Amino acid sequence: MVPGIMRSEQFEQMSIDELWTLHTLVDGILAARIKSKKDELERRLRLLDQKDDPTAH
Repeated sequence: MVPGIMRSEQFEQMSIDELWTLHTLVDGILAARIKSKKDELERRLRLLDQKDDPTAH
């Protein structure tokens, strides 16, 4: 079995509180990843805009 991979039986054995805690954890991780990716894309877009507009400082 691959570490970090959960089988459906493991989810079925979890209580509602445990499932909600897992949901909250995953939600936080994904939100951080999305924000990081968005920030990087915005930074790259600003660089492209500067290259496209030679009068920009």
